[in-house]
Amino acid sequence: MKKYFIIGLIAASVTSLSAMAADKKEDHKPLAKWTCEEFLAIDDSFYPTAVGFGELLTKKDKVEDTVLDVDGIQTLTPLVLEACKKDAKANFVEQVKKAK
Repeated sequence: MKKYFIIGLIAASVTSLSAMAADKKEDHKPLAKWTCEEFLAIDDSFYPTAVGFGELLTKKDKVEDTVLDVDGIQTLTPLVLEACKKDAKANFVEQVKKAK
């Protein structure tokens, strides 16, 4: 009888842990799948960082170039902001690529 109780307890623990892991995965969306609305929801001070990472990504979520043009990000960020404010449902990374 104790054996079945322990097995049931272990099964319940594993189930609850997998449910918690599934919840965590839903909280973090890959940058390549962000909409402009999600980009605009982050803190203003992180806009240049997000634009920089967006510039590095390809459509396959791979880093396209390992060299990041910091000066270019400063000029690119306002353009991406303007484009995202016009179309909040657009893909963020596509807006970064268009603004280049």
